[in-house]
Amino acid sequence: MSEIFIGTNFHTDFPFYFDQDWLVPCYAGGTGPNEHHPPNRKGKFVNVTIKTKRYRNTIFDFRHWYGDISENNFLKAMGTQATDYYTINSNQDADYLGSACYRRFLLMDSNVSAPKITWTASEETYQKLTGDDMKSNALKYLENSDIIINREVDVGSTVEQQYLKYEMKEYWDLFKEGIVKVNPTYKSFMKWFTESTKCHFEGVYITKKHLMRQLVTEYFLIMEHIWDNTTDVFPDKDKRSISCSEPFPWRYPGFLMERFVPFFIHANSLKKTEVPLALLR
Repeated sequence: MSEIFIGTNFHTDFPFYFDQDWLVPCYAGGTGPNEHHPPNRKGKFVNVTIKTKRYRNTIFDFRHWYGDISENNFLKAMGTQATDYYTINSNQDADYLGSACYRRFLLMDSNVSAPKITWTASEETYQKLTGDDMKSNALKYLENSDIIINREVDVGSTVEQQYLKYEMKEYWDLFKEGIVKVNPTYKSFMKWFTESTKCHFEGVYITKKHLMRQLVTEYFLIMEHIWDNTTDVFPDKDKRSISCSEPFPWRYPGFLMERFVPFFIHANSLKKTEVPLALLR
């Protein structure tokens, strides 16, 4: 049993190093005619849509909100959050839980000042990122921090302005309403969205188990507020005219989570260790 469990979301074949125990490759396999095979057969992947004795809740807990939208489109919209939901509900024995995706992880070296490094995607690169030295560094950082996350960047405008430049306002307004509804103590921190110009975009993180469970649970309660009040749970530019520059506005669940993670850190005064984001191409 590893001290760290990082659900790592895959939706396509990509190089990975399986001979380590703390990054767990996952995929949303679906059911019936929409069932997908693992991204490859080189190692073991966890299908996060299948219930087990230890894992009774799956992302399909939220399927009803999407009504007549196909299962495949529902899973596409959930993205990495399907794996996050698995991670907090699967009764992991690890002390620390985390979230990553197949081509984004962390370089566990806080002495490297760059916010992001780009490496060639290969099994060897993943082996380097998940080596024993990197895991030891992570555990060392977590002794004195609540969370490890990629370095924040200045977006040149407020977090709210940056979001609304590309995305639909309806979901943003409901998102902010939902935050205060789900946790009223956050009300005094809401100005972070309209004052902060820095954000941990592409958020990959590792945190204490109870904090990730709180984070993801609050997030989905906020999403339920959005789904309960929106005019369209799956805005599709192929079906209607939508006035935003984002080509796939149905991806708003992930875009909102990207902003909720740094807000959660701020609102809960979490002590963080920042390290570079490793982007694999």
